[in-house]
Amino acid sequence: MPAADKWVDRNAGPVVRPYALTGGRTRPASGAVLDLITVIVASSLTPGPDDSLGLSPEHRRILGLCRGPATVADVASTTALPLGVVRVLIADLIGQGRITVLAARPVGEEPSTAMLKEVLNGLRAL
Repeated sequence: MPAADKWVDRNAGPVVRPYALTGGRTRPASGAVLDLITVIVASSLTPGPDDSLGLSPEHRRILGLCRGPATVADVASTTALPLGVVRVLIADLIGQGRITVLAARPVGEEPSTAMLKEVLNGLRAL
């Protein structure tokens, strides 16, 4: 085949289809509901030598992004993977105990007046 007939495009996109990354699953196996603003963090901040065994490159990348708190939307945006795929992969990591979901503050809970005054005084000091 002549070189001119070769199709080469480095920007063609992912070689692996999204359904292959999740084993054909479209929803988390655990039934976990992961909203866009769900905050997640890696359970262990100091991974051991065997921590990444058996994980796909996508799982490892998500774990790397979750060294600090991150939202599901941030992870999907950074990895450039579809949101549904990221939700399934994150749920896998939650099921393995590698990622923890940080609890959201209850809707009715408001900060105290004393704390708000302290923040205001700090801003005025700037």
